[in-house]
Amino acid sequence: MEFILQRQAPEDAEGIEALMDRAFGAGRKRRTVHAFRETAEPLPGLGFVARDRDGVLLGSVRFWPAALPDGATEPLLGPLAVDPVLRGLGVGRALVRRGLAEAQSQDWGAVLIVGDPGYYAPLGFRVDLVARMDLPGPVAPLSFMALELREGRLDDVRGAVTPIL
Repeated sequence: MEFILQRQAPEDAEGIEALMDRAFGAGRKRRTVHAFRETAEPLPGLGFVARDRDGVLLGSVRFWPAALPDGATEPLLGPLAVDPVLRGLGVGRALVRRGLAEAQSQDWGAVLIVGDPGYYAPLGFRVDLVARMDLPGPVAPLSFMALELREGRLDDVRGAVTPIL
């Protein structure tokens, strides 16, 4: 499948919301990670969309600020949304890789995620990096993970990760 990746633009907002509704359903706003999106704006320059040759939106990824227990802020990846009929064709992985590359170029130290370990572990996310941290609200076991962009960034971080207020 051919697609192009572009930075998200303000005019993408409506299409992204519709895509997320199709990808996650009506209950998506009840998830724990949604709290991180209610109190802050997405991190600048870390949002990307995938489009086909005709400009049709196929997928999107955003990153949100999360307050770590050590007082620093790091990106929380999500949501990653891909049109359900296109899952498994590499659109999501390409979006995540592009976002991670941009996060690294912006000098972030780590990226957090609440997601499917079977999907995110092959992209480098690990549960052990957040073993001493927790999130507010219910989170499925083994779904809270991180990827260090700077080795050792999360070594001494313990406690609650919270939304930016």
